[in-house]
Amino acid sequence: MYYSGVEYITGFVLQLQKGSVTGIENLPPPPCVIAANHVSPYDPMLMVAQLYPWIRKYNKRIMFLTNPKVIALFGALHNTLGMFPGTKTGLKIALNYLQQGIPVCIFPNRDRKPKQLKKFHLGPAYLAAKANVPIVPIGIKAKEEVYPSWDVGKMIKNFFYKKYFIIGKPFSVKRFSSLFKATEELTRQVANLIDKDVRVN
Repeated sequence: MYYSGVEYITGFVLQLQKGSVTGIENLPPPPCVIAANHVSPYDPMLMVAQLYPWIRKYNKRIMFLTNPKVIALFGALHNTLGMFPGTKTGLKIALNYLQQGIPVCIFPNRDRKPKQLKKFHLGPAYLAAKANVPIVPIGIKAKEEVYPSWDVGKMIKNFFYKKYFIIGKPFSVKRFSSLFKATEELTRQVANLIDKDVRVN
């Protein structure tokens, strides 16, 4: 198993954050692109802990295309958790992982608003189209979201809030006329999972 015990460590550390997981039966066999809204710096670790039954079933790791600032925050731990920077080079790395049968997770929302979700960037749709794999929308709910303010006080409080995962049904970008249309649909689906409106500008 790839994680070699790190799942037990993260599961223990994040025990207070582990809320319910709904729709885990929607996860397809890997590879796939997982696209989720971002609510805290703990999301990659929590994703591993919450989806571990699926990870264990297929004996796969999840790789995270992540904001370089988050990688700086976690330091050397980012390698253990499978994070790599969300850059042009990172997209090539992500495509290579998908071609090896390894799922890749992206948090494509650009800001955090209490009742709105800004339209996602094209990264998930681009990777899914290039690798010919489905996208799995995941909504994460939390009492308070801390990015992009990097407010230390909020980050500490957020650590004690439960995070609820709602996994939507996978879909193919092939049925859309463009990556923009596929991204609009992805944003809409995640917004519906977390009861937010889509902000278009």
